[in-house]
Amino acid sequence: MEDYSDQTISDQREILSVSEVNQTANDFLNEAFPPLWVVGEISNFREYGTSGHWYFSIKDPGSVLNCTMFRLQNINLRFKPKEGDQVILQGKLSIYKKTGRYQMIASKMELAGFGELMRRYEQLKNKLSTEGLFEKKNVEQVPEIINRVAVVTSAHGAAIKDVISTLQRRSPHVEVLVAPTKVQGDGSAESIQESLNKISNYHKRNTVDVVILCRGGGSIEDLWSFNDEMLCRYLADYDIPVISGVGHETDFTLTDFIANVRAATPTAAAEIVSEGASKLNEYFKFLNQSLIKEVKQKINQMSERLITLQRLLRSPKQRLQEQYLRLDSNLLELNAKIGALLAKKANSFKVLKEKLSVINPEQILGRGYSITFTSDGKIVSDAKLLKKDDLLETRLAKGKLKSKVIS
Repeated sequence: MEDYSDQTISDQREILSVSEVNQTANDFLNEAFPPLWVVGEISNFREYGTSGHWYFSIKDPGSVLNCTMFRLQNINLRFKPKEGDQVILQGKLSIYKKTGRYQMIASKMELAGFGELMRRYEQLKNKLSTEGLFEKKNVEQVPEIINRVAVVTSAHGAAIKDVISTLQRRSPHVEVLVAPTKVQGDGSAESIQESLNKISNYHKRNTVDVVILCRGGGSIEDLWSFNDEMLCRYLADYDIPVISGVGHETDFTLTDFIANVRAATPTAAAEIVSEGASKLNEYFKFLNQSLIKEVKQKINQMSERLITLQRLLRSPKQRLQEQYLRLDSNLLELNAKIGALLAKKANSFKVLKEKLSVINPEQILGRGYSITFTSDGKIVSDAKLLKKDDLLETRLAKGKLKSKVIS
C-alpha cells in the first residue's frame, strides 16, 4: 500500500476538490467538443412545471445520453416530445458540477425526419409558386357579408368547436355546414379533397359563400396532408373562396398559400368570416347611439324652449289685469286730452262771448243808444227811406215806444 504520510510527497501533489474536478472536466468537454447533432429515442421525459425545463434521455440500442433542455430553448418548439419519439438534438456536452452527471445541454430539437419533410415542403412550395398557383386566389374574392359557410375539418376535433362557438358569438345569423374529413395520416389528403368536392356540388344548388379548411396544431408530420400536391392543385381551381386555418399561429402549410386567405388558427378563420357581419352590427350600433344622442339633444332643446315659453306665457287673469291697466291708462290719457280740449273750447267760447257782449245791441242800448224798427221789423238806418205816416217802434235800454212819421 502506498504511504501518503510522507510530508515531502504530500507537498508535491495538487489536491483538487470535487467541485474543481467536475468543473475541470466540464471545461475540457466544452473546449474539446463543439456543438453536436445527435439522434436518438426519447426516454424518461420529465417537465418541471415551475421552471418549464425538460429533463430526459436519448438512447439507441447501445447507449443512453442524459439531456437537459431549458425553458428559453424549448418554449419556441412547435411540439413537445413524448416517450419513444425519434429526435435530432443540437447541443453542447457538459458535466453538471453538483452531481458530476455527464449530459448534453440541448439548444435545438427536431423530430427525426423533420429535415427531409422540410426539404420536400420547400421544394414543392417553390414549384407551385413558380407555376403561379399562389396568385390565383386573393382576399378580394371573399364576400364581405357571409351568410353560409362550410367547414372542412375533423368532426371530433377542437377546431370545429372553436369555429362554431366563435361564429355563434360574433355572427349568429351565419349558417354553418360541416363537411367532416380525415385531417391526419394516410388518405387524409384524399379525404379532404372528397369533402371539398361534396361542398362544391352542394354549392351548385345552394350558394356557399366561403369554405373554412382547418384543423388544430401538430407536428409537421401531423399537418403533412395540407402540403399534398394534388390537394393544392385542386384548391387552386376551386370555385368557392377558401380560408385556410391550419395549425397554430407559427404553422404554415401549402394550403395557406393556395387559399384566398390564411388564418393563424381555426378561431381566427371564424373571426375573418364574421368580420363583415360584426362590422355591420357595429355600424348599426353606432347609428343607434347617434340617433339616441341626436334625439336627446332635440328633447333638451325643446325642453329649454318650453321652459322659456312657460316663463313668457301669462295667465288670462294676468292678461285681463294688464288690459285693465292699459285701458285705465288710455282713459286717463283721453280724459286729459278731452279736459284740455274742453278747456280750450271754453276759453274760446269765453272770448267769443266777450266779443259778442261788446257788440250786443242791449249793451249798446245800455249806453244810451236806441234802435228804431219799421212796422215790418226792419231797422231804420236811413230817414230818407221813411214816408209820412209810417209807424215806427223804438227800442230803448228799458222799454219801447211807438211813433209816427209826420214829416
